[in-house]
Amino acid sequence: MSAKKTYRYEIEAQDIDFRRRLSLSSLTNFVLITAGRNADENGFGLFELQSENFTWVLSRLVIDMVRIPDESDILSIDTWIEKIGTAFTSRNFRLFDGAGRVIGHAASSWAVIDMVSRRSVLLDTLPAMQHFVVTESTPIGEPGRILNVTGVVANSFQVKYSDIDINSHTNSLKYVQWLSDCFSLDYYRNHHIRRFEINFLKEIMFGDVGEVYRQEQAPDDFLFQIVTRDNGVACRARILFEEVP
Repeated sequence: MSAKKTYRYEIEAQDIDFRRRLSLSSLTNFVLITAGRNADENGFGLFELQSENFTWVLSRLVIDMVRIPDESDILSIDTWIEKIGTAFTSRNFRLFDGAGRVIGHAASSWAVIDMVSRRSVLLDTLPAMQHFVVTESTPIGEPGRILNVTGVVANSFQVKYSDIDINSHTNSLKYVQWLSDCFSLDYYRNHHIRRFEINFLKEIMFGDVGEVYRQEQAPDDFLFQIVTRDNGVACRARILFEEVP
């Protein structure tokens, strides 16, 4: 058990995009895998919670990258819990390349919900977590609230079997894929992602259909809103790009 620990990953073919760089969904996946591994090792992981009819859900996430790794890189990620509130806990990440250089940071906010009522529960149900708090922030701060987004429809979706995860709702990475697919290959040839932010507001379930709205608030700085036909706004997000030199 360790309050702060580093996890190492090799970047494989399924993790990269056509530019041979780590895709946004794969980068997000490595961050979430790191959170899960550390929680499992410290005794409050997903399966432990589900044995008590609870489960973890991601509320907010921000990832800020100096450089996106490519297929030749080794990715290492530090993680730790910064604080525990009444209903949410914050977990931070520091990302390194194979040479040990810091190439990014991430910060996340998590809640525990009752798997039957689908409502959040107080985090005093997990007193063991208090032993793993490291009061260390990151340069990017906490993930913030994204306000209402206007714009035009840039993608649409219908939730099917392969979109559903162990919590019986749409996997977080599907949201990232729907957002990533709002841009052309030419755009990606000339830009890389500097910052990604996402707020999860409602669960998206099997059979739901919806649309992704995109709004460019400044050059290469995009806001998004994922809206389902029956339940309204489910998610808001932001992707900030930089031009490739």
